[in-house]
Amino acid sequence: MKFRYTSQAFSIAVILLLGATIGCGQSTSSGVYSVSGKITYNGKPIPRGSITFSPDSKKSNQGPGVTAEIKDGQYETFAGKGTTGGPYILLVQAYDGVPIASGEGGMDLLGKPLFSPMELEVDLPKQNATHDIEIPKQR
Repeated sequence: MKFRYTSQAFSIAVILLLGATIGCGQSTSSGVYSVSGKITYNGKPIPRGSITFSPDSKKSNQGPGVTAEIKDGQYETFAGKGTTGGPYILLVQAYDGVPIASGEGGMDLLGKPLFSPMELEVDLPKQNATHDIEIPKQR
């Protein structure tokens, strides 16, 4: 079998290659947005902790979940690892940031919890966003 180069064959090959490349890019990063912001407890920045964004499936959100580190009252999801927007449930865990001794001679660098893990419902935009969070003092 002989291969014959034609401009039509070349055009088809280019179209197929571009379609595969574009399709792959869309399936891995399209529609995923970064979220960042300030997070405070009783009016003060949370020293250390984490915030987990889980899509609210009860409100038909099937987007990805992501966890961000809280440090000095700030959080940010990693590039390409964010949310799709829409309804999410946030789980906030906050610590005082003062290292304490833990079992077996180790150290817990996060420190003591500031409050029990707290869930919040939010509706995030379908774009990169800043979302500041204020946790009121628990009674």
